Amino acid sequence: MLRLVSIIIMTVGISSIRAAEPFRLVLTDVEQNIYKETAEITSSDLTPKSRIQWSVRKYVLHGGRQEGIDVIEVNNGKLRFTVVPTRGMSVYQVHMGDLRLGWDSPVKGLVHPKYINLNSRQGLGWLEGFNEWMVRCGLEFFGGPGTDEFIDNTGKKAMMDLTLHGKIGNIPASQVEVVVERDAPHRITIRGRVDEALLHGPKLEILTQISTVPGADTFQISDTVTNRSAIAQEFGILYHGNYGRPLMEKGAKFVGPARQVTPINDHAASDASNYSLYRAPEAGFPEQVYCLRMWADENDRTRVMLRNAAGDKAVSMAYSIKELPFFTLWKNPVAGEDGYVTGLEPGTGFPRNRSIERKFGRVPKLGPHQSRSFTIDFALHAGKGPVTAVERDIARIRAGRNTTVDKTPLAADKPKPKLSDVINAARTWEPAFTPWHGKPAPDFTLTDIVGKKHMLSDYRGKDVLIIFWATWCPPCRMEIPHLIELRKTASENDLAMLAISNEKPDLVKGFVAQAQMNYTVLTDPGTLPSPYDTVNAIPSSFFIDRQGKIKLGTSGLISLEEIKAILQAE
Repeated sequence: MLRLVSIIIMTVGISSIRAAEPFRLVLTDVEQNIYKETAEITSSDLTPKSRIQWSVRKYVLHGGRQEGIDVIEVNNGKLRFTVVPTRGMSVYQVHMGDLRLGWDSPVKGLVHPKYINLNSRQGLGWLEGFNEWMVRCGLEFFGGPGTDEFIDNTGKKAMMDLTLHGKIGNIPASQVEVVVERDAPHRITIRGRVDEALLHGPKLEILTQISTVPGADTFQISDTVTNRSAIAQEFGILYHGNYGRPLMEKGAKFVGPARQVTPINDHAASDASNYSLYRAPEAGFPEQVYCLRMWADENDRTRVMLRNAAGDKAVSMAYSIKELPFFTLWKNPVAGEDGYVTGLEPGTGFPRNRSIERKFGRVPKLGPHQSRSFTIDFALHAGKGPVTAVERDIARIRAGRNTTVDKTPLAADKPKPKLSDVINAARTWEPAFTPWHGKPAPDFTLTDIVGKKHMLSDYRGKDVLIIFWATWCPPCRMEIPHLIELRKTASENDLAMLAISNEKPDLVKGFVAQAQMNYTVLTDPGTLPSPYDTVNAIPSSFFIDRQGKIKLGTSGLISLEEIKAILQAE
């Protein structure tokens, strides 16, 4: 009997701590023909015991070009933001006290997509509705207008017009709901689904979640893009976040752990050394665009910030560089009435025409029914203390690593070289281990000079450069400065460098310290699997691609430029 009572008590206890089902309110569902013109949810209704008063309010705008636009206002008790389901789940503005995320666009008021002709002004019609704080660009394509190839309904290649930044920001959501967690901390989420699909064309879907916690000075945007087709589909997404006053002003600064900064054209290149600084409004000043790659921490997370001149107001965003590997900094310091604004824009590529970006490997593909997710965490900072704390966190991520500011504009860069051309141009080295090219690289485990074990498979998802060398080898010594420079400029999130020596660990350790080698050095290889055990000359190298396959094996001294070319080559 006692055992039975214990079981009953335990069951009741478990039941009492089980999480309550979240509150859900469907505002729009085209499949079920549901549409609520107005709705209001408050903390008094759902979380009466909460000390923080919050609310969600949905209504419809009327008059002019905003006629019929749905908006959802979320107030978490500290900050408030407005979601616009009619415009692809964009976020119009965010406010916390006198700190605003948004800008003063020449386009006044929200514009219903039915009034937008994306093809007007040679594909620049997107600008006629551009005034939100955060608008997504994509999904089939984003970037500059122009033409590109596509496969038509007969299965043949044809040409199509691409409009500025794609369609997704001008497609109304098919599903919208409000979700509130009944249990603390009572997260409030606005969920939406936007479909970009057509017959004989892309069938892309984005599920968006914009959420916050009552009383917080933070919020999150979390999206999942899915290819609903039975065939693979190119896609792209750029988070076009736009900031005017009070953050953008003379003396304001962009702060981020930039690894590489490349101007997009000659005008931007002329002022590239000041890419992170902002000037006062100047009538007619041409926009400047910089294409960045970021350093990240050990979890592939990075963080950037825009702060005002006084350093007491700022916004920061944190995200994964694996999800969003590219970052665009747009500076438009024109007169206030013409749109004084800057854009902080993480994305899957840079904002050039898809036909150009494809040549550089910056147009990803989704396989049939495949999905990719993207999450950005935003925080608003008021006061010098909080702003300084973010600067320290960004410095932690940078970890003393340098920023390379290119003088050559991105518009003048070259497509990826062909691997065959790189091999044919070789002078001091030759391809080796050719039967293994394109095959999976056999795994191994070795110990570095400080006693840490490394498995080759741990680096899957990165390029890997394996170098067989020795301290007594003159060509190996000549190659070391090239490898040191490569390690300084290549992100550890993109490239792993493993140098293997079969000499005594103490000897190697002393040499590494004297030569100031800054990449991983492994010793005591013992018996390695093929093809590594067939190395009979040094230096010899293996280039392993991100899928873990041997891209190329080489024998002989390779220059820094040749190493870079092999890493970039297709």
